[in-house]
Amino acid sequence: MKLKELLKNIFYPQDLTCSVCKRESFSGDYICDKCKRAMPLNNKSICGHCGRATPYAVEYCDYCKDKQTYVDLARSVYEYEHPLNLLVKKLKYGGEKYLAEVFAREMQSIYFKYVGHADCIVFIPMTEKRKRERGYNQSEELAKELSKLIEVPVISDVLVKTKETESQVGLERRERLKNVRGSVSVRSKALVNGKRVLIIDDVMTTGATLEVIAEKLKDAGASEVLAITVASVTSKKWGMERLKKEADNETIFDKALKND
Repeated sequence: MKLKELLKNIFYPQDLTCSVCKRESFSGDYICDKCKRAMPLNNKSICGHCGRATPYAVEYCDYCKDKQTYVDLARSVYEYEHPLNLLVKKLKYGGEKYLAEVFAREMQSIYFKYVGHADCIVFIPMTEKRKRERGYNQSEELAKELSKLIEVPVISDVLVKTKETESQVGLERRERLKNVRGSVSVRSKALVNGKRVLIIDDVMTTGATLEVIAEKLKDAGASEVLAITVASVTSKKWGMERLKKEADNETIFDKALKND
């Protein structure tokens, strides 16, 4: 047995505990079959532009209609609902980095179905301070895992977070745009000039962060900017109300994770 496989069997044994329900999963996966069936796949009617779930198929949903957009196409694997939202939080705040590999396998299908080809991958950057606090950048981990599957290189040093921003949780689109603008810059235009760039992130809520990043990439000469996220918020009213509740409960959630 190769050393890599031996280490994997030691640290990631086949008989696992499901990351959602905590019952034993004998399939060798991190999510049991029952919880997989409960995952809110975004595979029904969607917006043709941003890929959010919609009551019926539309070219532009309320998030996109009559707005200038720099993202040429966006898609997401799931709707941001239970139990997916729990898993995203565990990846983002709970130190469960292995979930990036789980999500990347699903993002791979979305890539080949809707994108088909990209020249490079970028991710939403973090300040070094925030990265040290969390231990890693979840968007970067998703990008790296997806890169292995689709054989498209990640360009890690293109985007840089120039200043810390306030938490985006619970903010409306206009507030998010204001919060993010001026906090991200492109370090090297030559790396994206004339290229089809794919942005990877965990959740698309209002889409403001992706738009700011896409604008910077277009200004740097990117020919096209696409995005794939693990999940997307489907309805403005439902989504923002839920995010505000989550903002209130985030501290409670963090404490729960520590005791999990």
